[in-house]
Amino acid sequence: MAKAKGTILLPAVKYLRSRRQEALALLPPELHHYLENRILEVSWYPESDLLTLIRVMIELLPGTMEEIVKLIGEAAAQEHSEGIYSHLLEGGPTPAGGFALWSSMHDSGRLRATREGDTSICIDLVDYGYPSPEMCLVVEAYILRSLSMGGVIPTAEKICCQRDGGDRCSWRCTWDPPE
Repeated sequence: MAKAKGTILLPAVKYLRSRRQEALALLPPELHHYLENRILEVSWYPESDLLTLIRVMIELLPGTMEEIVKLIGEAAAQEHSEGIYSHLLEGGPTPAGGFALWSSMHDSGRLRATREGDTSICIDLVDYGYPSPEMCLVVEAYILRSLSMGGVIPTAEKICCQRDGGDRCSWRCTWDPPE
């Protein structure tokens, strides 16, 4: 069973607690404990629970699923760029160190960055234990926001997906050279 660190669940749990009654009505009863009990940042929780929490957030927030999960991915990248993780994102538009955070926050999958040229990089998520449309979009938004912190405006093309039978999820990210 794939698991995620509490630090990844915490933003979703905080939001759902702010809309407690609505969240309780949407969450399966076996997940109500997330609204009751303390979430330990260093503990492991089922990745399936994370996905359910995200899906309930999608129900409660205005906008499309794509817009909401994009915001979730961007917010995670921003949070990781500040404080104790900021040193991992130094060095321009290929923050491979920042992508290494995946392994410390998920017990399945590895996020790898392969530079393809001066203005492109291929990002692979290999052996992820719980792929879903929502998590693919969260990861893509995380990647794009992380790259943009390197001073470029990237675009991403999904070139392979586990959900479609691929052996990994892959994105080719490109950007214009800095002026």
